[in-house]
Amino acid sequence: MKTNNHKIVDFDAVLDAKFGMEGTKERMRAEENAYSFYSGKILQNARKDAKMTQAELAEKVQTKVVKTVC
Repeated sequence: MKTNNHKIVDFDAVLDAKFGMEGTKERMRAEENAYSFYSGKILQNARKDAKMTQAELAEKVQTKVVKTVC
């Protein structure tokens, strides 16, 4: 990614160029992925602040840990 030399840019234009205009499927998918990532980080930070493992949290909310490979 290029630096912008500290110039102020219209970030909506950046998002439009990268993910398409607002309302398009690509933009909606990108926004959904961003919200999912953000929500996951909030949960992860809260879990770590509580000094809980994923397995402990899963037990507490009565679900199971699903291992994924990234």
